[in-house]
Parts: sequence; C-alpha cells; structure tokens
Amino acid sequence: MKKLSDRYVCDEIRRQTTLEAASAVLAESARALGWDLAAYHVNIDAEDLPRTKRGGYIAEMMGWPTECLQGWRRSGLGRHCPIAALCGREADPFHWTCDERDSGWYGGELAVEQRKVMNHYGRYVGHGVAVPVRLASGGTGYVSWCSRERDDSSDLDASLGSVFFISHAFIRHSACLLEDEACDQAAGRLTARERECLTWAARGKSEEEIAMLIHRSRDTAHFHLRNAALKLDAGNRTHAVAIACTRGLISLR
Repeated sequence: MKKLSDRYVCDEIRRQTTLEAASAVLAESARALGWDLAAYHVNIDAEDLPRTKRGGYIAEMMGWPTECLQGWRRSGLGRHCPIAALCGREADPFHWTCDERDSGWYGGELAVEQRKVMNHYGRYVGHGVAVPVRLASGGTGYVSWCSRERDDSSDLDASLGSVFFISHAFIRHSACLLEDEACDQAAGRLTARERECLTWAARGKSEEEIAMLIHRSRDTAHFHLRNAALKLDAGNRTHAVAIACTRGLISLR
C-alpha cells in the first residue's frame, strides 16, 4: 500500500466485513507508514490472541512470527502486559520500549512478570507507540505500532497523527464486527420457539397470554423466555426483547 490519506485507509478498514480482512488492511497501512508490525487487542481484558476462522492467529497473518505468538500464549503473557495495562489508564498515545536499560515505566517500575513480557517482545521488536481507544460500550482496545529498531528515533514521528486516526477507526470497526459475530452466534442458538415467545413479549404479551398463544403452559412460556434471555446475556425478559429487536433477531411486523 503506497502512502495514502488517513481518510482512505480508515474508509478501507470500515469496508471490511471480517476481522481478518480489517487486520490485513491495518498491517498493510503500518508498513506504508514506515512501521514494521502492528498489534492490537479489541478488548484489553482479553488474554488470548484474536483467531482466524480456521483457528490460527490473525497476528501471524499480519507478519508476527509463530514462535512469538506461541510463546506469548503458552506463558500467559496477556495477563501481565504493561502496554495493555497502561492503555486502561491512559487516554493519549504513548511510546514504549523493550530496552532493558529503560527500567522506568511512566512513573513506576515494571513488575517482574511485566518485565518478562517486555523481554519477550524484545526478541522481535524494539519499540513502538500504543494508541488506546475507548469504546461506546465502556471497554478499551488499543493498537500498537511496532518498530524492530532498538532506539526510539523520531523518524516515525510524522506518522503519529495517522496512527491515531487509523487506530480509532480499526478498533471501533473491529468491535462492531465482533458484536455482529456474537449476534449471529446468538441467533443461531435461539430456537424457533424462543424467537416466537420473544416476539410475543415484544408485542406486549404477558407470560399467561404467550402460553395461550403457543398452546402451552405458563411454565413452558417462562422456560423459553428465560432460556432466550440467558443465550442473549440479558438481565431479564425486557432486556432480552430489547437485544433481540436491536440485533434484528425478531420482528414486530
């Protein structure tokens, strides 16, 4: 990808319909901006790495060595990553380095386990810039733009504006893609009877009325509504109806 406008890259990311495809655009934009690699987490609380539909690592497709990813997962480094932890506290992009001489970490010392994480990263990259992204759902994701160089030269400073806008576009679109995927999975898990009961509930019917409409007992209607709420991760029947309507799982027509 030649040097393109930030708007074009962001629009290209938003056009993708899978996380893999969006990740490929992110990786290509990183190279075009002079970075060697890009890494990300749509949710900083996630301990595993994003996977492809076939079960492989998306990061491997983006250029990360397999042994790096396997070591990261095998050692459970996601639980102690200081980059992810700082993204949870900071709103602005920040620079990080794997230089062992850099013992400070934004006003504090790295814990032993955190130092292990940075030492692991240091086998493959030297430094980078992390961009935290706050999501409307209340969660936080981030993109880390990485260089294999061991110094923190300012050669890449000209790209900082671009990485900010691209990171926000990527994380927000990826969060939507993952939500759509979860929606599809939930839709696949709802039975026809659960959909029917939710539809009647959305039309204002009580459990007694739903039971009459489906020619079953009230307990059976309650059972189907409760199962639907559990599958949709809803707190109650009203919440389940709202989720189902928002995601297009049921129709009021």
